[in-house]
Amino acid sequence: MKKYLWLFLVLFACAGIGLGSYSLAAERIRGEMQAERDLNILLNRSELEWFPPDQGPIYVFGHKSPDPDTVCSSIVYADLLKQLGYDARPAVLGRINSETAYILRSAGVEVPELLEDASGKNVILMDHSDYLQSADGLRDANIIGIIDHHGAGSVVTGGQVIYDARPVGGTAAIVWMRARNYGLEIDPPMAALLAGAILSDTGNLKSSGTTFADRTAYQELSKTAGIKDSEAFFQEIYKASISYEGMPDFEILSSDVRDYESGGRTFTIGCISAYDEARAAELAERMKILLPEFAEERGAEMSFAQISVLRDDLSISYIVPSDETAEEVMRAAFPDRGEFDGISFVFKPGFSRKTVLVSAISDVLAAHPSE
Repeated sequence: MKKYLWLFLVLFACAGIGLGSYSLAAERIRGEMQAERDLNILLNRSELEWFPPDQGPIYVFGHKSPDPDTVCSSIVYADLLKQLGYDARPAVLGRINSETAYILRSAGVEVPELLEDASGKNVILMDHSDYLQSADGLRDANIIGIIDHHGAGSVVTGGQVIYDARPVGGTAAIVWMRARNYGLEIDPPMAALLAGAILSDTGNLKSSGTTFADRTAYQELSKTAGIKDSEAFFQEIYKASISYEGMPDFEILSSDVRDYESGGRTFTIGCISAYDEARAAELAERMKILLPEFAEERGAEMSFAQISVLRDDLSISYIVPSDETAEEVMRAAFPDRGEFDGISFVFKPGFSRKTVLVSAISDVLAAHPSE
């Protein structure tokens, strides 16, 4: 019996030594991982060294049609810069739409100030990189950063610039990734803004442009924001997005419009949301009447209205061309897709303005440049 007891004590002692060695190894690995994280944070923050905080305020803003992604991303990115010691000020370039207003209101965040002219100011562009879509006076501004999820636009800079453009569903996901890279915390109200923007820009994480980054960002942000029912949150966002009560048709089309140029020709696309096909068809008829005037007012050669139904299992896009030339462009852009009903090209399933419609029209115009 004593022999077995002695053997047990020896084995126990050896096991203790083994466990101790394992604990030390695990502690060393944790330390190395933390050191690597700290280094990555310093490396990412070093991109700001060329523009120290004492160089004056930085205005952070999106495009001229302030939707959830452009507004919420601007507010949160400005907040991150404030944490790093900068006088960063979020701004908008126009009246926000009902959808954006709902997300801000639900998060308890005020609408940013209106920026009428960017001349002489330090600026960071969010969710766009095109002069046509941006602030007046931008050519005379000091552009220090561009954070975007679209294709490269017309904006050029003579000096150094932070440029972060990624093919994800929303700029909000990029802002979340940059916060992680900077080692900064996003508080609940800011997390609610980004979460709402991601759901808005990805159609409840169901659009074709939705990526792993968008889904992961939303998962983490919704926890921080305390969002218990994501489906209910999205439905409220969607209801707000299709609410145009009291708005004249011109304002409805202007609420989410972008200006583009390709092949020396300019065009606009205004996006509208509808609850069902009947409502979409009605809106298409109304937009058809004002599109020629709308294009003229914006200084564009042609204009399009994209009316989308995107809820539950419905995915439909009605594309309304402003005139015969715009209609020909649509036929060339989608020769084997879409049924023309005399007013709209109807696509089932629908598609994104950003990833499909803009590039298709741009390719046609680029192949037939103006003389």
